[in-house]
Amino acid sequence: MNLRLKVLSDLRRIARFVLNILTPIFLGLFPIQLLWKRNDLSAQEFLKKKTKVPGLENPEYSLFSQNGEDGILRYLFSEIGVSSKLFLEFGFGVTENNSLRLILVDGWGGVLMDGSGASVAAFNKAIQKKGVRNVKAIQQFLDLENLKPTILASGLPEQIDLLSIDVDGNDYWFWKDITYLNPRVVVIEYNACLGPESSLTVPYDPLFDRHKKHWSGLYHGASLTALVKLADKKGYVLVGCDSSGVNAFFVRRDCLNESLKEQTSRSAFRLNKHGLRSGMSFESQFEIIKNMPYITIE
Repeated sequence: MNLRLKVLSDLRRIARFVLNILTPIFLGLFPIQLLWKRNDLSAQEFLKKKTKVPGLENPEYSLFSQNGEDGILRYLFSEIGVSSKLFLEFGFGVTENNSLRLILVDGWGGVLMDGSGASVAAFNKAIQKKGVRNVKAIQQFLDLENLKPTILASGLPEQIDLLSIDVDGNDYWFWKDITYLNPRVVVIEYNACLGPESSLTVPYDPLFDRHKKHWSGLYHGASLTALVKLADKKGYVLVGCDSSGVNAFFVRRDCLNESLKEQTSRSAFRLNKHGLRSGMSFESQFEIIKNMPYITIE
């Protein structure tokens, strides 16, 4: 075991412990909606980003998202258009998620779900303060037993524009299970540590916690190729990944146009920049989790 990596992991664990104590206090006291006052790119500014060269990296930018997803989603829907202007997002931060720009700037409606009661309460309070009535957050630690009942009880129709999945573990299994929604775009986290060629996912575990499964936190989710194979069965094509190597973007096949080209796992794959910045090479990231249990996706 790399001592330096273990020390970094222990420091992150301590930081998470402290944040888990302080965050609910902050969320309960601070008017979160004040942190949502940000200026988006104008149409002209966005057009300049959009028209440089082909690829999802060019339109990337973050207003409320973590890895440039705001710009990518703006680009994708500018190409395929919108229909219902409804979304469903699993796993969100109160001030950092993939849907907030769509809500506050473009007037979308939808549902966010997360296991954190403090985050859900703070979000609902803030969104009501903003006068938004067609968006709600639901507290639920999701598993395959409660996933469908929770979604159906939310009131969302089958036809939505966006599904965003970031649950740090059972991502593959949740998307596979969702046969009762028909989103036009799917954003889902992939595990870049598993490389562009392997077709692997972690086994389903209803209590999956990436930091309890492995000290590094790197053991989670599915490889990009595994998600591409699942997407193909569900009628979606890969159109790219963000430059940080975190999320893959899929568009329903019947929504594609000439501007959006299907990508292979190899062409779209990006290394996870967050891991690289911490001093871990791709090889070292994979080395420390390679002997963990996986399921091969054919």
